[in-house]
Amino acid sequence: MGDCLKKYKRAISKTIVAIIVVIVIIVAIGGYYAFISSQHHVTPTTTTSSTMTSTTTSITVTSSLNTSNPQVLMKLVGLTSPPSTPVTITVWDSYSTSENQAFNETLAAFEKAFPWIHVEVTYGVGVGTSQFETAAEAGKAPIVYRDTSDAGGALFAAGLVLNLSEYLPQSIRSLYLPTAIDDWTLNGSLYGLPDDINYIVMFYNKRFVPYPPNTTNQLIQIAEYVNKTYHIWGIAYGASQEYGYRFAAWFAGFGGNIFTTVNGQVYPDLNTTAMVDALNFWYNLTYNLHINYLAPSTGAGGAEGQLFIANKAAIIFDGPWDLDAYLKALGPNLGAAPLPIVSQTGLRAAPFIGSTGFLIASPQASGATPMQIKAALIFILYVTSYQADLRLWNIAHDIPANVQAYNEAITELNEGKLQPSYLNSIMKGILEQAQYGQKFPNIPQMAYYWNSFHEYASEYFAGKISAKAAAQGMEQAFVQALEQNGLLSSLPVFPVIPLSQFLLITTAILSPLVVTLPKKRKW
Repeated sequence: MGDCLKKYKRAISKTIVAIIVVIVIIVAIGGYYAFISSQHHVTPTTTTSSTMTSTTTSITVTSSLNTSNPQVLMKLVGLTSPPSTPVTITVWDSYSTSENQAFNETLAAFEKAFPWIHVEVTYGVGVGTSQFETAAEAGKAPIVYRDTSDAGGALFAAGLVLNLSEYLPQSIRSLYLPTAIDDWTLNGSLYGLPDDINYIVMFYNKRFVPYPPNTTNQLIQIAEYVNKTYHIWGIAYGASQEYGYRFAAWFAGFGGNIFTTVNGQVYPDLNTTAMVDALNFWYNLTYNLHINYLAPSTGAGGAEGQLFIANKAAIIFDGPWDLDAYLKALGPNLGAAPLPIVSQTGLRAAPFIGSTGFLIASPQASGATPMQIKAALIFILYVTSYQADLRLWNIAHDIPANVQAYNEAITELNEGKLQPSYLNSIMKGILEQAQYGQKFPNIPQMAYYWNSFHEYASEYFAGKISAKAAAQGMEQAFVQALEQNGLLSSLPVFPVIPLSQFLLITTAILSPLVVTLPKKRKW
């Protein structure tokens, strides 16, 4: 009986020790989870949402502000009369040739309306580049800069451009399409004013493709037919030369998202089956089926566009910003349609629905005086006004971001008033794509996606690595870049699970430590 009591006491002691160990481990892990949660703040991301903009219906105008009126604009920035001395502002312009035709007309009208503001324009500045950031860090940035909403978001997060919410009334937002103005808003702050809406579409040559493909299976069939019948490229798409802007549409079509959220922290999500499948799809069309030309340069001025213009490629993927070049070359043979549904998933390829617009550099970045800031505010309001946006629509066929200009464009389109007449069907195809897009992320993390994608996609299409290795590599590079720039914690990330599940899992793992008590015997 004495030996049994000793065993019983030892068993109780071991059980107590095991319970203490379990409690200590739970407290430790719980503390770690609390620390992780405190370190990982939520950053807004909307990459998974799709836009469902109507392409034939006007948008209700809720503001009566006329931002083409000099008196209205001066009042908005707190001026009752022009200053006694002229004011000069510097502007970096990223418009295309046809867009600049419209912009120059607007600029001439602006300087006539505001003779006390002199505008010095630098033409041909690229969007989404580091030029502005470099100039801003040296205190030599232009006062006004035109860029994309996503690049602008990164500049705003870095403190290089103004928070316009501190200078302009909330009612200004109602002057623009919700899709456009939301692209220029980060954490509730407005950092730029949009002048148009941008995304890619499928352009096709009706001489070879009478009707656009609705699925990727149809895309392949049509491209194969074109190759065999006309001995030209079915498609020209330089997937290896881009930085992931157009490829994001195909990634989404295969079920992918650029970001996910873990513990409230924005985290890259490129190392997925969707990325592998999207890469393999275009590799197959390029190297196995030989129906896609892996063009060494993109756009109307690159190899893709030049083949399309020369009737040597039947289908390309490009944006309305290059429409003018294709219209002049193909005329009534030009067609436009939304990107196709991916047959493998049933999801439509969804391009970024983004926007370009104007930002104002911070005084530290540009050296601007308070009066130059006021002049810059007047300028960006004027060049994104109804009349300015309508010029861009009429001359360059840009999709207006200004509500009033957009409504007039839709009215012209619905009534078939565009000239030449075949332009009506082309613009309807372009506007239809807006129903099947994804919001362009304007969070700071997005700035580090481009190079990460480009490096490994290029190696994959060069045959140096597998699709799986490319997906892994681009995500690792993305994560590393975010960590190095303070946008991602280097601590290991664990998924947050409900407490009840956590306790069950912990108990299952630690149960071997618990010693079963022997049954108490009757003596």
